[in-house]
Amino acid sequence: MAVSPLDGLLPIGGLANPSEHRRCFMPRNKAPEAPATPAIPASPPVTFSLEDLQRLVAEGVAQAMAQQRAEFEAAMAVKPQPASGGKPDISAANDLECIRVFKRAGFKDLQPRLNILTFRKWSEHGYRPREGSKALKVKNLRLWHVSQVRKLTAEELQKLKEQSAVPVRRHNAKVIPISGEANPQ
Repeated sequence: MAVSPLDGLLPIGGLANPSEHRRCFMPRNKAPEAPATPAIPASPPVTFSLEDLQRLVAEGVAQAMAQQRAEFEAAMAVKPQPASGGKPDISAANDLECIRVFKRAGFKDLQPRLNILTFRKWSEHGYRPREGSKALKVKNLRLWHVSQVRKLTAEELQKLKEQSAVPVRRHNAKVIPISGEANPQ
């Protein structure tokens, strides 16, 4: 018989008896018993009809909807009040920044949104910034003070109206379809 190099070595875990390594050394406890469930009494017999049940459900849904509607209307009636003088916080901050910038530049009588406006707003009011005047930058806006603008002449107003009418005419122009009948090819 040939001698194996594994002869004389102990099995895994160092136990001589192979059945020893399968034995659990932890004490065995009994599984806890589940509490007994009490017996459920038999349901009483039904005392109302399907129509009564539908009526009760409809009343409950109507009450819930009325309550939801009342809560929604109450929530919509409450409007949040801005922090300062009826203006939102960002608007008020922009106005303060505008006043600070124009005061530093030496302008007097500062009223943002009244006598400090953008180019487009001055154009809507019939004014244009004077030649050589520079806008002051406030955050992302380029603003002019009333002392930096001049009234547009009648010729300039007419020219502006004509220029603004061109895109409107182009938009309202008749569109020729590419399909068969209108295409001469």
